[in-house]
Amino acid sequence: AVVSTQSTGTHYCTDNNIDNDSPTCGKVMLSGEIEKVTQEEELKWARYGMYSRHPDTKHWPPGHNFTFYKLNIRNIFVLDYYGGPTEHLNVTEYLNYRPSW
Repeated sequence: AVVSTQSTGTHYCTDNNIDNDSPTCGKVMLSGEIEKVTQEEELKWARYGMYSRHPDTKHWPPGHNFTFYKLNIRNIFVLDYYGGPTEHLNVTEYLNYRPSW
C-alpha cells in the first residue's frame, strides 16, 4: 500500500506562488504493508487518535465492524523537484527522529 501527502495542506506552495501540482511542491510517499492493529496499547493509541479528531466515530454501530490498521513502512520517498523522488529516506532514522525544537 502507498500513502501519499503533499505540502498543499501547509499552504507553503500557494503562499510562494508554486502550483500545487508542480513537482517542486513537495510530496512524501510512504509504502509498506497494511496490518490490523491487535495489541491493546496500540489500539488505545489508535482510538485516541481517531476519536479525538473525529468524535462521531466513537458512536458508530458495532455492526459496521470498524477496525484499525497501520502501515508498516518499508520505503519513504520524497519528491520535491523534477525527475522523480530525490530522496529515499532511511525508515529507521525517520521513525526515530526527534526534532530539536
